[in-house]
Amino acid sequence: MAGKKKDTGRDIKSLVINLATTLLFILPIVAYFYREESLNFAYAVAASLALAFITPPVGWKRPHPYTDKPGNEPYPATKDN
Repeated sequence: MAGKKKDTGRDIKSLVINLATTLLFILPIVAYFYREESLNFAYAVAASLALAFITPPVGWKRPHPYTDKPGNEPYPATKDN
């Protein structure tokens, strides 16, 4: 399978989500040391999370890697189906 592309998770959506969550985890530490600027840091984190939310999924296996595979069907809602 030399010609098949491998999904590395390095598309723009994944990178933006990783950046936003990294900023979210760093926010309390930075806000502790720079208290006068902590609100601006919180705005930056909120903006990065909003950007991660609105960034469209792009890539060769996006939006979902399993949507085209046979047998990937939801469970029936009732036992009659």
